[in-house]
Amino acid sequence: MIQTNEPLTFDNLPKAVSRLIKDVGELKTMLQAIADRDGQPEKQWMSVEDLIIYLPGKPARQTIYSWVWKKAIPYHKAGAKLQFLKSEIDAWILGETFSIDDEEEIRVPVKARKQKGGKK
Repeated sequence: MIQTNEPLTFDNLPKAVSRLIKDVGELKTMLQAIADRDGQPEKQWMSVEDLIIYLPGKPARQTIYSWVWKKAIPYHKAGAKLQFLKSEIDAWILGETFSIDDEEEIRVPVKARKQKGGKK
């Protein structure tokens, strides 16, 4: 094997090229692993309060608890605490499907709030 401090000559050229190909392959593998890791979004968790602020229309706390009770919104429980995964909430807002507790998928779009009063 050729050493890095060894001068490059015609005789050790095949070994140097072989070493270079191996090193490039290792670099490619490492870069792909970094790209795969960075390509996955970090899970962002929200509390009930965070969800109220995040959702359009700023629903009441009781409305969110009602949706959870009806299993109409994707949620997770950590002990007694409710948590919501932002990516699942985004899909729910767009009317995409989601599953709760390994049950069948449910499609529940957010319905537009009716405005109070008549035309102005």
